[in-house]
Amino acid sequence: MKKSKCLMTIALLILCAVISTGCGSEKEEGKKSIVYKFGNEDISYGEFYIYAKTVEEDYRKAYGKGIWSLELESDDGKSTVRDITIIDLINDINRVKVLVEHAEELNISLGDNEKAEAEQTATDFYKGLTEKDIEEMEITKNLLVKVIEENMLAAKVYDHIISEYDFEISEEEARMTTFFDIIFECNTIKEDGTVEEYTEEKKAAQLERANEALAALAQGESVSCDDIVNKYNLQYSASYTMSKAGLIEEYGELIADKVLSLSDGEVSTVMESDYGYHIFKMEKSKDDELTKKNKEQIIAQKQKEYFNGVYGKWEKEYDSHFVIEGDVDMELAGKFPFSE
Repeated sequence: MKKSKCLMTIALLILCAVISTGCGSEKEEGKKSIVYKFGNEDISYGEFYIYAKTVEEDYRKAYGKGIWSLELESDDGKSTVRDITIIDLINDINRVKVLVEHAEELNISLGDNEKAEAEQTATDFYKGLTEKDIEEMEITKNLLVKVIEENMLAAKVYDHIISEYDFEISEEEARMTTFFDIIFECNTIKEDGTVEEYTEEKKAAQLERANEALAALAQGESVSCDDIVNKYNLQYSASYTMSKAGLIEEYGELIADKVLSLSDGEVSTVMESDYGYHIFKMEKSKDDELTKKNKEQIIAQKQKEYFNGVYGKWEKEYDSHFVIEGDVDMELAGKFPFSE
């Protein structure tokens, strides 16, 4: 449910459609209400509001009304989506600040076209504000430009960080395989969730049935996996698509290697796992489309892990003492009217 931790980009265009239109004129920056201090910078209510409004619109479109009061389990017990979102917003703002801090040393900056884009986005948004909006939100056009430019710059720093790392993934690591698992189970899951293993006598009977089924499958296409499942009333047999890592996690390395060695249409011998006795039939040893998607997901995960390592170090250098619970004016942050 949590909003992605990837950098917020210039989604502020969305806001133009949701803020009431008017003929507000720009005012000079006056006294600011400060939500919190991070590093050497004060995060004003106006800046917090800009981030919050963008997220609010995204959530409302995705989940509809009533989302903000919904309670979810969190590390500290139950929290509403509204409270969780406020924490996420603070972390998002901090992430942008930290990345922007390193832009200059990485020789990263915005070009004239990018600055012009930020200026135009801020202008369009600001024109839609009434005098009341400007007063209550504590927003100026300069602040809008600053927030938009910082997000654009932070996104470029992020791209630079992940481009430094070699994310080569082998075809075997990404390979997605589809197989049918015929399983003669050797345990029962009781109502309380505990697992009760079969007696040795009952296990032996299951092994005998498995060998009988394997002999039937050896007849070729005249006997299908579904025929075996129906004949023996097997509960947990089904077709699965997994990566090598998924196979190892589910069945162990020995079985995973044997399954991956099967050719399309080939049937394994009877193999034993913690679940019982298995017969595997390879349906598709490599699904090219799913393998490509899995490769992209693996790379994305590795990029995330690498970025988090770099960012964690930078964050401590930027402000090693910041703690949301003690440093943020949560009452002021909670002033934002997450609408139902």
